[in-house]
Amino acid sequence: MSKRLYVAYGSNLNLSQMAYRCPTAKLYGTGVLENYELQFKGAPDCAFATVAKQDGASVPVAVWEIRPQDEKSLDRYEGYPSHYFKQDVPVHLDNGKAVTAMVYVMNLKMDFGMPSVRYFQTVHQGYLDCGLDTAVLSEALGKSAEQFFASAVRCPSHQIRIGFPDDYDESTEDCGKEELEQDETDPFFVSDGMRWRGL
Repeated sequence: MSKRLYVAYGSNLNLSQMAYRCPTAKLYGTGVLENYELQFKGAPDCAFATVAKQDGASVPVAVWEIRPQDEKSLDRYEGYPSHYFKQDVPVHLDNGKAVTAMVYVMNLKMDFGMPSVRYFQTVHQGYLDCGLDTAVLSEALGKSAEQFFASAVRCPSHQIRIGFPDDYDESTEDCGKEELEQDETDPFFVSDGMRWRGL
C-alpha cells in the first residue's frame, strides 16, 4: 500500500488526536520548515494555524508517514481543497536528513484571526507531545493578534463583520457555548473556521 510523508504544524502535532483521526499514520520524525512563518487565520473568532512564506523564519514541525485512508481523513478535517490546499515542501529533520513532504496551507484569501482557547490548547499540547519549542507558538499567536486588531482599527466597519454590532453588549456574550458543542477530536470534524463564510 502506498505511503507518503505529511507535515504537521498545528493541531495534528497532537499525538492523541492523530491516533484517533489517522490510526495508521506513523510519526516519521520532527524537524523544521525553513523560510515559513506560523500564522493563525480564518474566521475572526475561530482561526486556525497555517504557514506562509517568510524569508528567515522557521516553523517546527512533525512529519508523519500516512496511508491513503489517513490522507482522506485529513482532507476532510482540513476542508481541502476550499479551505486548505496542498503543496510539497522541503523539511530539515532533526536527525540531519532532508525530505520532501506534503503540507496543508490555508486559502490565501483568509485574514488573520484569533483561535479558540480549545484549539490553541490542542496545538500547544501537540508541541509538548513532539518536544517542540512552544515559544514559536506563542510568538505566532502574538503576531497574528497584532495583525487582526490592526486590521480592525484601520477599518472600523470590520467590527460588524467580526460580530460586534453597534448595540453589542459584552455582558450577554456566551463565548463557550459553540466550543462545548464541538468535538475537534472527531476525525471528520469540520469547524466553522473551515467553512467559507464569505468574510
